[in-house]
Amino acid sequence: MSLIISPSPSLTLHPLAHVSPSLSIPRRLHLNLRSSRRRLATVSAAVRQDTTVWTPAPLSEVEPAGESLFEVAIDVSDAPDLAASHTIAGQYLQLRVPDLPKPSFLSIASPPKLAAKHGVFEFLVKSVPGSTAEALCALKKGDVVELSPIMGNGFTIDLIEPPEKYGTVVIFATGTGIRSVQITVLPSIFVIFFKCFHFFHSVLEH
Repeated sequence: MSLIISPSPSLTLHPLAHVSPSLSIPRRLHLNLRSSRRRLATVSAAVRQDTTVWTPAPLSEVEPAGESLFEVAIDVSDAPDLAASHTIAGQYLQLRVPDLPKPSFLSIASPPKLAAKHGVFEFLVKSVPGSTAEALCALKKGDVVELSPIMGNGFTIDLIEPPEKYGTVVIFATGTGIRSVQITVLPSIFVIFFKCFHFFHSVLEH
């Protein structure tokens, strides 16, 4: 038995055949879809930005801590819910300076108990030219900034207990992130006491 397939006689193509404008419809639909996606992404970004709850708080300290580095403390005693939401070392937040649209992400350098007891967040900030961080470091005590809700899961130190099961601990920190490790993580590590401890720190200059 053999099967013979012959081309359909109903379709004939000519070299000079006219191309119907209807063939461009898929391309127009594709372009319209891309444009709609861009508009939707813009609207979504705006909605996300608008839903951020910003809490005003005054600066209680802005002091030089080294070349281009500043110790910044913010009084959150009038925002007890925000202070209480800092529950674990390694969490961070966004900080917004008045008249600047772009916020800065900052790691909280102080331990959670400091916020709970004294209503203070401390930061180690590097002043980068042209950034929100630079504007923050130029402010004075009493100037008001805006803080976002606390973000991040922090350092889950409890995962490395009991110490008998984890004889070696290796911690990496870069840039100003070292402060939250120094103040909040290392004391806990030394109290737990591990047989072998390694801490690596590097600074990346911009």
